[in-house]
Amino acid sequence: MKTFRTRCVRRVLVPVMAVSLLSACTYWKVEEMAPSQVVSEKEPSRVFLTMLDGSEVELENPWVSDGEILAHPRDPYNQVYGVVSPDTLRVPADSVARIEILKPDSGVTALLVTLGLVAVGLAIVAIICTDGCW
Repeated sequence: MKTFRTRCVRRVLVPVMAVSLLSACTYWKVEEMAPSQVVSEKEPSRVFLTMLDGSEVELENPWVSDGEILAHPRDPYNQVYGVVSPDTLRVPADSVARIEILKPDSGVTALLVTLGLVAVGLAIVAIICTDGCW
């Protein structure tokens, strides 16, 4: 039979650990290289393009072919990297004013995970001491 403490610890640990797993922070980093060079050399999973006319587009798993940046629309069931199909999105590389790639922010992620672990530790101490540690 589970004790009161065991149930309380699990009720606290599960949500806190789930939040800490989801706390990976990212940011959009502007790249200084040519857009086609960024896509072909860095092979980012996502790019954010600002076009010369001011419009913006986000592409997932892009690739370069014949001076164009290509990507499939977001469809997790029908993505084949590098295969051009009728629904492939095509962006001429020379019409891109700025390219940004999604980068992990390890400093903020480490800080949030550390704070989450401290919170878990304090919660466990609080639960254990409810029986009258003092």
